Amino acid sequence: MKTRIIYLLTLIFGIWACEADPDEGLPSFDNSLPLYVQLGSVSNSNNDGDDNDDPEEGDEFTIEVEIPEVIYNDVSVQWELTGDLIGTGSVVIPEGSLNSTVMVSIPDGSGTGAAIFTLTQVDNGLTLGRQNATTSVITTDLSWTEND
Repeated sequence: MKTRIIYLLTLIFGIWACEADPDEGLPSFDNSLPLYVQLGSVSNSNNDGDDNDDPEEGDEFTIEVEIPEVIYNDVSVQWELTGDLIGTGSVVIPEGSLNSTVMVSIPDGSGTGAAIFTLTQVDNGLTLGRQNATTSVITTDLSWTEND
């Protein structure tokens, strides 16, 4: 009889232990932040051949738009240009890529000026800029001088 009680208690304890979730109470290491798009590097191409590296009329700004992880869908990002240059457009980050570039031309004869380039919209469930991070940039200032 004593053996049966021990067997029964062992069986009940075994069933009860199997029902407990072994991961309950442990921290989750899932990436809970959504993927985001942000601006990467901004550079200018100095087309006039002088020694001055500052952007001037006739030059182009190359603006990199990037995502932190490769995803296997095209990502379409809308942008807007305000200030002395005005315009809107979109750039596609191709599937399997981490970035794409936007070229902004400074027209000859535009003189000294400044513009603001801003990412305005993104598709595929991504967000503009990384949440809760001040280092994630979605806007940048562009400035140039008159060509001497």
